[in-house]
Amino acid sequence: MSKYSLILSQNVPNSTKIDVWELCKNDKNIFQSFVDEIEIDEYLFDKLAGALRVVENSSNLIRVPKKKFRLIEGYKLNCKFYEAKSDIIRIYLFHEEKTGRVIVTGGKKDNQKKDIKSVVKIIKDYYDECK
Repeated sequence: MSKYSLILSQNVPNSTKIDVWELCKNDKNIFQSFVDEIEIDEYLFDKLAGALRVVENSSNLIRVPKKKFRLIEGYKLNCKFYEAKSDIIRIYLFHEEKTGRVIVTGGKKDNQKKDIKSVVKIIKDYYDECK
């Protein structure tokens, strides 16, 4: 049985030019766990909404400044790995050919290095399983 699956994102409108998915592990939406944790803090939830707008705009092929949406390089992944940001909130996602953008999870700026390392491992595991 597959450990990873994708669901169409409920957090980004599904009318984008590039489909936006969310990654699930063992039938649990990884990103939704982050959303649930953040939504109790109104300030952070507002910043999360801003980061989701960045994902939405980039998925509609609207140019977004690098300070809001950047390609993360140097991890030898078989895909493009991105970070969308708004203030201290980060959303980590990758682009899978013929599928679209896949949101893995979110994080805060102060955990950025640890979060990126964790997301890279998840992406590698996902691709290893898909082979």
